[in-house]
Amino acid sequence: MNKFKKSVAVAVFASLTLGVFSTTASYGATTLTLEQKKQLQYLVEEEKLARDVYNYLAANVTTQKFSNIAKSEQTHMTYIANLLKTYKVYNPAATTKPGVFKDPVLQKLYNDLIASGKTSVAAAFAAGVTVEQTDIADLEEMNTLKMPADVQAALDSLLRGSQNHLAAFSQIGRATLNSSHT
Repeated sequence: MNKFKKSVAVAVFASLTLGVFSTTASYGATTLTLEQKKQLQYLVEEEKLARDVYNYLAANVTTQKFSNIAKSEQTHMTYIANLLKTYKVYNPAATTKPGVFKDPVLQKLYNDLIASGKTSVAAAFAAGVTVEQTDIADLEEMNTLKMPADVQAALDSLLRGSQNHLAAFSQIGRATLNSSHT
């Protein structure tokens, strides 16, 4: 990675991380509805899914890119975990091992992504694209719900992060496919 791209990546990560931890403290806690609580619980597990898939692919298939983005997903998990703690909501991701999810839909998705992603480098990047497209769709759907300002700030931050991750995986995936066909 050239110095410019690396410095941009570091700046984006730093701004997301600093934004994550500074915005939570600036809002007062209110009460969440049952639906809002369920959405946050699902979201923390969805971020865990991304982290766990990327850690698996980094260790078993391919590049440092997965490891770097897994660290970002951990930051996202921490952000949502802090909101769950603020609102005194159970965190389903707090005590589960990597690759284990309370939500059966996320468990199936994880299993499917690992099975498909481990077949090749190109398939690993395709799995990353699927994770981020799923995250984006879910975050956009959550954005249609009325949320407290601190939760809305989290959703907005995570959406930007997922869009950045999707762009990175899409670009690297295309480059990987192009280099394998030459």
